[in-house]
Amino acid sequence: MRKRSVSFALGIFCAILIAITFNAQTAFSQPFSNSQAFHNMQNHRSKTDQAKRLKAIETYFRKKNPKIPLKNISYYAQLVEDCSARYNLDPFLVASVMVKESTIKEKAVSKGNYGLMQINWKANRPWIVKNYPIRSTKELLTPSYNVSIGAHILAANIKKCKGDVDRGLDRYRGRSLASYRNSIHQHYQGISEIFRRL
Repeated sequence: MRKRSVSFALGIFCAILIAITFNAQTAFSQPFSNSQAFHNMQNHRSKTDQAKRLKAIETYFRKKNPKIPLKNISYYAQLVEDCSARYNLDPFLVASVMVKESTIKEKAVSKGNYGLMQINWKANRPWIVKNYPIRSTKELLTPSYNVSIGAHILAANIKKCKGDVDRGLDRYRGRSLASYRNSIHQHYQGISEIFRRL
């Protein structure tokens, strides 16, 4: 009887250990590290593919938020392209963060986060005020500033993580969240698929 209880307890312990190991692995999924779409798109970041990239981003933005006027969609896509080039980022990554963060709503405000890229004013205010002519959250909602600041923060975080996009996204989000990374990767794949078909 005693042997049976020890065996049972050992079996429970092993099951818990396996569950913890499995959860630890899934808690930090690395969709971008293993993404064929992401790695393929690194070959299409030159000026040659710019028009096609813009079209893919615009098409995806329209799909995700059909209420936005077409001129705004084109403007946001161009901002993504320009700011990505400035900070050496993949434009599809920046566009995917924008879709996830605000569903492409320039006036989006949620829990102290503002605009298209959902910039946290409280955490970033000191350096924003130092580097941009922004003194209020109202000014932070300006799309050109918002996307530029968001791209700057994302690029800095990826650089701090030695090029690891998944960990850079965690820093952008403020904590490690597999569902956040996976959601951004799904948007990325969606834009990439449109690009591939163009």
